[in-house]
Amino acid sequence: MNIRAGAIFVSFDAVAVSGVTVEAFKVAKNLARNRIKSYLDLGYDIKIDKGKFNKPYDYEKEIYSDILTLVRVDDIDSVPYYNVSFIEHSHNILISGKTTVSSEEQEEIMLAISESSRQLAHRIVQLWEGLNISYVIVENGTLPENIIYTKALYLAIDAYGKRHGLGNFVIWRDHDLMWNSEKTVMKYGLAPYPDVVKPIKSNHITYITLNNHLKNKLEAWCHHEVEIKVKKNTYDFTRQGNYTNIRKNLSVRDNDILIARTTRIIPQKRIDRDIYLVHRLNQRFLQDCVDRKVFLVVAGDPHEDSTFYQELRALAKKLNIESFINFIGTLQHKYATAENNTITIDDLYYTCDLVSFLTSWDYDSYGNPIGEAISFQRCYITTSYEYYWEVYGQYGFEAPVMAISEERDGLPDEAFINDLYEFVNNKQRMNDVAMRNFCIGRQVLSDNVIDIMDFNSFEGDMRDNVFVSIVLPVYNESNRINDVLLSLFNQKTYRGMITHESYELIIVDNNSTDDSVEKINAFNAQNPLLDIHIIKETVQGVSSARKRGMDYASSRSKARDSRLGVQKKHYIVSADADCTVDPYWLHALIEKMVEENGDLGTCNYYYNEESFRHRPNLFREIQKTLRCRDMSFSLFGGFPDGKGFAVERTFYDKVGGIEIFYQLNNGRFVEHLSDDWDFGIRVIAWGGNPVYARDSRVEINSRRLDTILEEVITGTAYGQDGIIIMKDVRPDVGEQRPALCDTTPAQSQQVWFYSIKDYIPKNVVLPALLNPQILLENPAVREFFTGPVADRLYQRIREIKHESRIIDFKAIHAYKTPAYRLYFEFCNEIFSALRRAVGEDIGFPPPLPACFYVVKPEEFERFVYYFCEDRESGEAHNYFANGGVF
Repeated sequence: MNIRAGAIFVSFDAVAVSGVTVEAFKVAKNLARNRIKSYLDLGYDIKIDKGKFNKPYDYEKEIYSDILTLVRVDDIDSVPYYNVSFIEHSHNILISGKTTVSSEEQEEIMLAISESSRQLAHRIVQLWEGLNISYVIVENGTLPENIIYTKALYLAIDAYGKRHGLGNFVIWRDHDLMWNSEKTVMKYGLAPYPDVVKPIKSNHITYITLNNHLKNKLEAWCHHEVEIKVKKNTYDFTRQGNYTNIRKNLSVRDNDILIARTTRIIPQKRIDRDIYLVHRLNQRFLQDCVDRKVFLVVAGDPHEDSTFYQELRALAKKLNIESFINFIGTLQHKYATAENNTITIDDLYYTCDLVSFLTSWDYDSYGNPIGEAISFQRCYITTSYEYYWEVYGQYGFEAPVMAISEERDGLPDEAFINDLYEFVNNKQRMNDVAMRNFCIGRQVLSDNVIDIMDFNSFEGDMRDNVFVSIVLPVYNESNRINDVLLSLFNQKTYRGMITHESYELIIVDNNSTDDSVEKINAFNAQNPLLDIHIIKETVQGVSSARKRGMDYASSRSKARDSRLGVQKKHYIVSADADCTVDPYWLHALIEKMVEENGDLGTCNYYYNEESFRHRPNLFREIQKTLRCRDMSFSLFGGFPDGKGFAVERTFYDKVGGIEIFYQLNNGRFVEHLSDDWDFGIRVIAWGGNPVYARDSRVEINSRRLDTILEEVITGTAYGQDGIIIMKDVRPDVGEQRPALCDTTPAQSQQVWFYSIKDYIPKNVVLPALLNPQILLENPAVREFFTGPVADRLYQRIREIKHESRIIDFKAIHAYKTPAYRLYFEFCNEIFSALRRAVGEDIGFPPPLPACFYVVKPEEFERFVYYFCEDRESGEAHNYFANGGVF
């Protein structure tokens, strides 16, 4: 198998087999299907209280066969201060609070930690370089086991990500946190944990945890500076393969009850409860003269806590049930076992009647054995531990549950024993419960952390000569994608500026379900001259996809410049999988930006006249709008549209890149689809220089007009009441051809009115609103408006700003109300200017809303304010339509 890159799991658990490492194994198995080789650092040199610091791997290597290769940082004890005694000493001072020192000594410790972290980070990066690591999965890194290692990991992630131009290549997964792990011994001290390393905001890291309670606490602890995603552990509900019934090996009859306990043998797991339960259930069968026995099989390492293990054996002996308790030792999962005759944990689940998870109240935040039981169609028993309801109970899973609390956390009471006794004596009920749980589990427990990983984010360094990155979001564009790719590939140039050596194509697959990606891969294979990168964005929406691609381009170009020791202009260009571009599209756009030192470049758009041969009325109105657009963009520089615009990388980073905004639609938060427009507003408001490249031409696909012409005519093509929505406008050609009819004169006028009402506030008023000085200082702008109108408009902008107490108009749609107000107040003057600059056919302003007919002239400005501020009704939004028509 051709392995292209590696993934490394870094565990803060320091246990060879635990829920953490088992989950890592599942993820690694899926990574292998994507040709990703996986490595695992068990954390022996991180969590020192396990007593395995610097312990060589021996038997551990066999556990994971060829799915996970065990690795670690070489010569870690040669890192300054990185030794057991210092790590333990600093933990006692900074974390648990067991040791008190002077402020001077504490400062010295912090300096030593910083120095140690820097050098350790360098070693970590060296390890990742040698293994060609492209993905990092940190397990439980927020636990303050070892703050030197945690700090070093963050430093290493930042350095490695920048060096290779990686985007979001790290999953930081927290199964446990300070407030729910080992509270009884106060291992991590008291809140607010002042010296614990909090998750940092990083473009390289996705933080995930297992339930919403932990998410909320973690985000609050970080003052909501980072976002935590909830991603459950995953279970296999296909259960392909052969399993062995091991009852005979265990001397358990078919009619007997076999309980499986597959947890670590440590006090917090409360295996004493299972032993007591076996004792009481066997007593009940004996009392009722029923020839059945109850057996307990414990799969875990008896050497992890030998004292507790001996206590359990002594309890079994005291209760006279030694023959019913079998400590079977550590078992591996079937997919991790090389030898076919080895008993696996899967065999135990397959064989048992019940899986037990009678853990203590506060120990475990998840409960992997419960999920395993559900996926094997086996019943389970559990306590009502702190997170049971959050993880399982709320979804309707059914099981005998032992009621416990933080105050009452002892042995099973008689009520629980009676319930369980009745349960195991009703075979039909057990089968029904197991099947219902399986059906629920298949829906809620099949989520996989691998879904958020991008398997195309590590494709080598950017070429030295590349100075343009084209970003193309794609969602189910199979019918169009080859034409679009050809137009982007066949770009022509003058003087050798734009060649296949100087630009690259970044395609962002936004969860396509057709064969778009297969066609892109085929095109890529047939055209190796152009660097084509295919990456994935799982959050649905063109805004997120565009942001993903532009962030990727920015980080790669910065990494290339860092590698070369230079700082070069780099242009990030947005394209649309719905539109083809002219042969000199890219050359004309970049040449204009270079010549005029532009920070933001916009393109010229056109429709294919042949597509409107039978629709001359509609085409005439489209052309009027595009003529107005060409005029205002030439005058003001214009605003970007996702169909084609460019931004210089340093300015992209300066304004924080594409920002995703959200709106409510039918009670659900959805992406606001004006990211391109709002991005342009931020660039201009931050002093960026917008330029318009008239010769950079994009052909707009007419399918929106072909499929939703009625919505275009009524001004609802993008929604209404201020909600901008995405519609699938891909036509069913067989049904759509008869609908390609022309607009009537009345419809043509209505189309024009909605188009021009949308156009003017955005393209004429807004540039002046963002930069009023142009009304005073730019001769072309003053000539367009005429001097007196420009002066009045400048004064009104100052007055509206003062009234609104707005410092600037950068925030999303903060410009809408003032732009709408200025339209109403100056529409006659603006239309007069457009008739002079564009043509008499532009005509006069559309009729005002009927509510203004009774407003006195002296009160007009006041009522314009109320109309435009009436966001509850959406009247102003609907008057101006939504988002443009053509």
